[in-house]
Amino acid sequence: MSDRPITDPIYRQLSATLLELIRAEFAVGDQFLTERQVSERFGISRTTVNKALSNLVVDGVLEFRKGVGTFVQQQKLNVDLKRLVSFTAKARAAGLIPATTVRTLRLTRAADLELLPPAAVTALLDVDADAAFYEMERVRSVDGRTVIYERRALLADRFPGLTALECAGSLYSVLADRFGVELGGVAQRIRARSCSSDAGAVLGCGEGTAVLELTAVGHSSDAVPLWYEETLYRGDSYEFVNRVRASGDEQQSSLENSVSRTGADVAWYSW
Repeated sequence: MSDRPITDPIYRQLSATLLELIRAEFAVGDQFLTERQVSERFGISRTTVNKALSNLVVDGVLEFRKGVGTFVQQQKLNVDLKRLVSFTAKARAAGLIPATTVRTLRLTRAADLELLPPAAVTALLDVDADAAFYEMERVRSVDGRTVIYERRALLADRFPGLTALECAGSLYSVLADRFGVELGGVAQRIRARSCSSDAGAVLGCGEGTAVLELTAVGHSSDAVPLWYEETLYRGDSYEFVNRVRASGDEQQSSLENSVSRTGADVAWYSW
């Protein structure tokens, strides 16, 4: 069994042990052990084994096929909507190798943005049409597999001299370490949509493929908007997770309130 805190339920300890076993001995598409085999191998009741396997199915590690068995799935990255974690850090924590390709990076006015809608950028970031922006286009991959296509407009006066090389990794780290900007969070909207032919060519999937679109405004710790982004995630590679409380109201951030005052027809959520 895995060396986990004794306060963890047995089925969670078993889930962790099985995850280690999968990573060490199984490949994507392989059929996994049966409930009986796991029970006999680890000397644990089948009821507990069933809960552990179900836990791995929910986490997207295993897939149950009725009448056939349980199979190892291609690992998905999950995004915790309660925490601001960079793609690079998240991928490495999952044991994957991240890479970022900067397709374009140019300095321009808000009115001359080409990849993003100027009206949305100026309204949501509360700037005028002459405000200077870095408009960038990045493609992100894990283990050589493209999973994200990102377009972002970043306020240039806060990050003078930003280079493409600096953007070919964790942008959050660059903003914090080089420019001394403390990030406060992101107000965002997530929705499912069909992939266009242009985006599909970048992501390596066909036109009409289901993708997840994240539209977001990032802000500093003092609630000053810093960027606007439109990012597409491959639906077969990513999932978004959140924990909802049964009761109790949560305060809206000042950024969420400022966004709502723009009258933009979007639903924003704290990250």
